[in-house]
Amino acid sequence: MAHTHHHHHHGAEKISSDLKSIYIIAIILIAAYIAFEAWMGFRHNALTLVSDAGHKLIDVFSLSLTLITFWLSTSKARKNYSWGFRKLSVIISLFNAVLVVAVAGTIIWESVERILEPGGPAPDGGAISITAAVGFAVNCIVAFLLSIKRKHDVNTMGQFIHTLTDALVYVGMVISGFIIKWTGIAVIDPVISILIALFVLFNIWNVLKESFRMSIDGVPSNVHQDELVKHICSVPGVKGIENLHIWSVSTIESAMSATILLNSKSEPAVLVPTIKALVKECGIDNSTIEIKVAD
Repeated sequence: MAHTHHHHHHGAEKISSDLKSIYIIAIILIAAYIAFEAWMGFRHNALTLVSDAGHKLIDVFSLSLTLITFWLSTSKARKNYSWGFRKLSVIISLFNAVLVVAVAGTIIWESVERILEPGGPAPDGGAISITAAVGFAVNCIVAFLLSIKRKHDVNTMGQFIHTLTDALVYVGMVISGFIIKWTGIAVIDPVISILIALFVLFNIWNVLKESFRMSIDGVPSNVHQDELVKHICSVPGVKGIENLHIWSVSTIESAMSATILLNSKSEPAVLVPTIKALVKECGIDNSTIEIKVAD
């Protein structure tokens, strides 16, 4: 018998509590680096650093939005909002992914323009390399912090990939800074920027796809519907399933509703708790089950 692995969440409250401090530390670290990078950029006439500081401001905005999603994910039911505001975490996740794509597209656009129309003063290569090295260290620390919980939530996975990619951007900036300093060939900077931006697009695709799937109430990627149906139908007394719906309540919580067909000799009071426990094991947090006795 094949062993199947399912992601199982241990409650939105716990995940949110664990992640909160990680996100706050990440925001403080990146905000401090932005101030340093902008200062270096203006001081050494390095427009690359000034524009990257603007890019990192988007990261702080994105991390702040994601932090808000964990508060939303634990919001309680209220009048007219039976799931609270949890679904907003999915919308913000999709927005974050689209934002990353937009930033990557902007980098490619500006880099192509710089290659086609070179000119203007060359930036201070040494200042770029030193500042980028600090940026690499900061992003590695943030990526390590996010990696601790990245598998629990699509938002955190997106932030982890983005931070890791930013670290690679800084490697490119360190190298391009040295090349500019020693050779004066400034075109290497936009070329590396394009390669990194393409890498960003390649890596963020799965997060974008999963966020979109969640936003239109598709089956979450960590839930294998065919296996779930097979497991439920293998329970003695179960004849089949009708009206099966599986969707994401938030980025860290899922739900299911279904009509279970039982044979006439089955005892619903015994079978329903068994089926609910099975559904939970398959990575679905909330289940609503209706019983129908088959002819």
